[in-house]
Amino acid sequence: MSEQNKWWLWRVLSTIVFLLLGVLASATVAQAQDNCRQCHGDVSSRIESSVHSFLSCTSCHTGITGYPHPEGASLDKKESVATCTSCHKGLVTDSYARSFHGKAVHLGSQKSASCADCHGAHDIFGQDNPHSKVAKGNIPETCASCHGEASPGFSEGEEHFELKPAGAGAPMYYTGKFFIWLTLIIITALVIHIELQLYHNLRTIRRERKRR
Repeated sequence: MSEQNKWWLWRVLSTIVFLLLGVLASATVAQAQDNCRQCHGDVSSRIESSVHSFLSCTSCHTGITGYPHPEGASLDKKESVATCTSCHKGLVTDSYARSFHGKAVHLGSQKSASCADCHGAHDIFGQDNPHSKVAKGNIPETCASCHGEASPGFSEGEEHFELKPAGAGAPMYYTGKFFIWLTLIIITALVIHIELQLYHNLRTIRRERKRR
């Protein structure tokens, strides 16, 4: 057999192997989904109509590998955020980490809003979908789930913004710069004040020694 024929045979066999592995993986995922549906059929139906319909249950619930589920299998706030940010990178992740919600969750709060509290867990829809929790008309109600009777104006701000001199993040950008400079000026003034006080004390001590 010539080298060219061997090469083509190798390519054909490799393609067949990859296809078989793909079929086996799909079958495994499908079987896992069927197993989950036996107890969580209502949740499964919500996922299938969401933007995450292409994911399996264990894509997010990675700690669950069988039944009965291990103790503590449900995700807490920090684990929920870690799960979401394992796929969603960039501006969304960075801006949430900078926000009050993100910092509180990072410090262990179980009351502050995680990604799932605002966007939903199993019923996540795009922002333009009227059923989405973050659709413009639904945002006040979403905020009110934690903040009581939130007025329509309560949600006028933008959660995911860039800290830049222009755009939605401009007020926070300049506020941050103001406090950085204010802190530097206060520390500098404090150091100067301490040095002047020490200089004054030194002159007083020398003056008293000369009198003796």
